[in-house]
Amino acid sequence: MSTDGEEAARTFADAITREDRDAAVAVCHPEIELDSVLGISGRAYRGHDGIHEYFDDVASAWEHWTVEVERVVETADGRVVIVMTMHARGRGSGATLAARTAHIWTLSDKKLLRNELYREPEQALRDVGLPG
Repeated sequence: MSTDGEEAARTFADAITREDRDAAVAVCHPEIELDSVLGISGRAYRGHDGIHEYFDDVASAWEHWTVEVERVVETADGRVVIVMTMHARGRGSGATLAARTAHIWTLSDKKLLRNELYREPEQALRDVGLPG
């Protein structure tokens, strides 16, 4: 059985694949700060408006994208680690991206508040005391 935090992280990842902004915003704290491999702004996306900007940026840069979730686990301190692979095909260029990454999510009121992006998922797991 998943915890609320694990479910929020998984729901957010699934919402990205489905391009479902409402589902994404529903699991985000109003003061969310998101950093993402798929985003093109080079900055964190802040607040619910930032999540909408994130979806706009992703759609402007990528013709197709999916998030393949490998592992989601809540740590003893309530943070959530999600390991995933982002797949995308560039709009216009057709260039492909496959990036295995991880996020460590901090939650507030059972909502996603802030993520730390890791390009080395094993390091994210080690940083929270889990075997990488």
